[in-house]
Amino acid sequence: MCGVKCITFALWINILRVITEKTDFKLELTPQKSVIHVGTDLELTCRMNACPVNVTFMWPSLLDNFHGGKPKDEQTVSRLLIRNITTKHSNVVCKASCEGKSRENTSHIQVYSFPQDPVLPQIKSLIANQTQQLNCTVHNVYPLERIQVEWLRGDKTLHVDSPGDFSDHVQSYSSVFNYTPSVSDLDKNLSCKATLNIAEIGLERTRNSNAEYGPGTINISSNTGNTSVKLGEDLEITCDADGDPKPTILWWKEETEPAQNESRHEQLIIHNASWSQAGWYRCDASNAVGSQQMRVKVIVLGPPNIPKIQLSHRGDPKEGENVTILCSSDDESAELTLYKQSQSAASGALHEPAVLLNIPSVQMTDGGIYICEAKNDFGIERSTINITVKAQHNVVKTANLPLAILPAAGSVSLLAIAGLLIRHCRKKARTNSDNIPLS
Repeated sequence: MCGVKCITFALWINILRVITEKTDFKLELTPQKSVIHVGTDLELTCRMNACPVNVTFMWPSLLDNFHGGKPKDEQTVSRLLIRNITTKHSNVVCKASCEGKSRENTSHIQVYSFPQDPVLPQIKSLIANQTQQLNCTVHNVYPLERIQVEWLRGDKTLHVDSPGDFSDHVQSYSSVFNYTPSVSDLDKNLSCKATLNIAEIGLERTRNSNAEYGPGTINISSNTGNTSVKLGEDLEITCDADGDPKPTILWWKEETEPAQNESRHEQLIIHNASWSQAGWYRCDASNAVGSQQMRVKVIVLGPPNIPKIQLSHRGDPKEGENVTILCSSDDESAELTLYKQSQSAASGALHEPAVLLNIPSVQMTDGGIYICEAKNDFGIERSTINITVKAQHNVVKTANLPLAILPAAGSVSLLAIAGLLIRHCRKKARTNSDNIPLS
């Protein structure tokens, strides 16, 4: 009944169906994948291709998570700006509708947080073979289970630590490590390295911090293997201190007021060693964290200094008195010996500053020359003292004894004194008889 009109209508219907089926509306969303740090901004672009009219866009949130973005639509394009990305922004969906047909696409967002280097508190000192607890904190990390903390001394790994716990928010992690330095560890940087690794998206971030610590272990070495030097030769002493930042070294000569600064670097150099350069020296090591000191004694080797010999009395001692003779030296390398010249017996001491010889109730036979001798591998020096022992004076008091006799009374025996008195009395009697007048 329709005839030609019905056939023509059906043909146009088929043509329109074919045209419609060939029209393919494509929805593009860029970037398709994002790896972005917490707190930064992200702009997504959603574009509907092959749509001849204005497109209606929607940015729904998955799982009721509000993305907080502000969209801006322009015909076939919509842009969504998300400010201050958080850990809640995992996926964002764009939906578009063109001539009654809808399309959607999803942008996958991987959020991470690793904003700063690890933090290590200052360490007072690190001393060889002494255990100390160390702490390294990584702040504001996400995802926590992907962080790894590694302790290193130089290039050597000391300890590896990781939390292993899952967290859905940004948080901090601290690694605590009990460390016992070895002598071979000294003078090498102590560091804490933190690595955030999300392998499935190819993300790896590493941050490193060096520990700051004050001087702890000080090593002293020299070109001779010790701190002794021969008279007139050279000595080089090196002071090395472990610390970070590298410690500043100062050498001081003690036993002076004030102490004298001898060097402003690691080496103390003594040229043409003399006696005055012997003594105690101090190495001061310091940096911004702390300070440490070590004392060393420099010994100058050569013939000993001339020793001193002294008597406990100011004048000559008298018989019966207690006498002490002192033999001393300021050269500790010398062996001191004190003896009487006419005798082989002696008293001595090695590496002692003085030797004493006590003579109780000294007699005249103890008088003579005494020798103080200082001896070492390089020579001998001596000092002497001549001691005269005076006899003990016994004075007899009598009213008629002439004064001219008194000085002699102290140097003769009691028998001699008695004889002198008898002679004096007889002479006086004869004188008196000669003076009697004749009758």
